[in-house]
Amino acid sequence: MRKSIKKQTSIRIFILMLVSCLITILISHLLLFMYTDDSSNDISDSAVEFASITIDPDSAKNYLTTRKIDEQYEDTLNDLNTYVTNIDNVISISLVSFSVSVGHVIYDTDNNKIGTKIDYDDYTSTVKNDLIEGRKSWSVVEDRLLYTYHPIRTIDDKIAGYLIIRTTQKQSYNYAAMLIIGTGIILFMSLLFSKISMTFFDKEIFDPIDNFSKTALDFTGSVSSGGNIKTIELFKTSKDNEIGYLGNAINKMILDINDSTENLSNAIFEASHDGMTQLFNKRHYNNISANFRKCSSICVIYFDVNNLKMMNDTLGHEHGDYVIKKAAEYIRNLNVFIENSQHDTGTAANGGFSFRMGGDEFLFVISECSFKLIDMIIEKIETDSPVILSMEEDHIKCALSYGYSYAKGIYSYDTLLAEAEDNMYKNKNKLKKALHMPDR
Repeated sequence: MRKSIKKQTSIRIFILMLVSCLITILISHLLLFMYTDDSSNDISDSAVEFASITIDPDSAKNYLTTRKIDEQYEDTLNDLNTYVTNIDNVISISLVSFSVSVGHVIYDTDNNKIGTKIDYDDYTSTVKNDLIEGRKSWSVVEDRLLYTYHPIRTIDDKIAGYLIIRTTQKQSYNYAAMLIIGTGIILFMSLLFSKISMTFFDKEIFDPIDNFSKTALDFTGSVSSGGNIKTIELFKTSKDNEIGYLGNAINKMILDINDSTENLSNAIFEASHDGMTQLFNKRHYNNISANFRKCSSICVIYFDVNNLKMMNDTLGHEHGDYVIKKAAEYIRNLNVFIENSQHDTGTAANGGFSFRMGGDEFLFVISECSFKLIDMIIEKIETDSPVILSMEEDHIKCALSYGYSYAKGIYSYDTLLAEAEDNMYKNKNKLKKALHMPDR
């Protein structure tokens, strides 16, 4: 009777394992199809986004024309190389300018120097017109590699070149191999487990699997519903067996995915923001400034810090950095004022974009806004003036100068920007005289 129970238990476990293997194979084929179609595209899209933010189109076009590289060029190329090194399945990132007869490399993580000629091949010859015109984005698979073509254009809407992102789909085949090997291991283990008593299986296998499955279902259910789950202990187990190893491996995999996602987000943020003030940087301004040329209404406010050079020369850059941060804080708080004004007055705007343009110069742009809201913002700035930025105990005082311009309907954005800057310099001179600041 005891032998019969063991035999029945072994047969039942074997059948259970066999059915599980068949289900796993079916699901794996579905996952493999989804994984191949979606994951490679997601990786390629992320690479395009990162490269578009990192590369300044106007500078890239100038580098190709002059063939003279500088520190900014080296920094950009290093950022691209670091990205390719750290992100799995991204093989290379290139920026190539195409002409009627040939392409020329501007940036390339495969160590092709600037100006290297790239001949048209069988495929690129069929899309030559698109590569020269630079208006379309597309992807194509060649030799199990995904090639993504994405144009980047200068601030005056001229083609600077085509981003060519090359990613691999080999991970999907590795994924399939892992599933096949895993299925084979399960089949083999089922033969072994069929010889062990029911009590042992209940204690060492079935109960842990039941708890493991429940945890996995709770986790996936929480993710589907948008819940906030701390994954660090979900699959952790102290069992020194296959289930323990699997649980800890999955737990580590989830942690690695979270870390990779966070690192990518940080890289994108750092590429578009100024490190000291956390405002948008000039590179990001160049990337989005084309949007400011087609608004129905817009207000441009140019800011500059008075007396910063004397502050740095006399009290040191630590005091100067404090002044820069205080200026950024004041400009950032203008968005809070906009939100409160919209709530109080019923006016509407998209909010302001705050940029550090370099050194002590800042730009604040508000699009799709009413004249009423613009008047309220300007009135606030004029009421606040002079905004003293230095520490109270510093004997050298730094203040914030500003100049603005706005328009509705048809306008020239470049003219508005120049007008705002000119008004800022006029205000700067008045502020120096009013505060008895030296002309420095």
